[in-house]
Amino acid sequence: MSLSVRIWIPDENAYAGRRVVDDPPRTETSAGGEFTRHQLWGSTAARRLGATFLPQLGEITLENRGNLMIPPDRLDAFEQECRHLAEHAGELAAATGYEPGYITDRLATIRNAVDRARAANGSILIW
Repeated sequence: MSLSVRIWIPDENAYAGRRVVDDPPRTETSAGGEFTRHQLWGSTAARRLGATFLPQLGEITLENRGNLMIPPDRLDAFEQECRHLAEHAGELAAATGYEPGYITDRLATIRNAVDRARAANGSILIW
């Protein structure tokens, strides 16, 4: 199982009150493997670097069935967090054991989703 980053738009008539937007063909949507939820994004190292959004993934379990949802008014702050973590990918890699390229690739995927969310007046959903 892996984490997927998607775009959603509030919709009272859709499942869970939101409509997930179809991604363009060949769009990368992987935010990492399931283990990255705790070992990378939810790591002490990510928190030490000042991350507040992505570490929430480490608090989400199968039991609580939560998703990380970033509303439109928080997209700028979320994107800034992703940029900051990418700038410190070497430090994050050293602390977590993930390759720096893996980290920056996943963050690039997430930032591309932020751009698509803005264009659709939508939100980010990582599940």
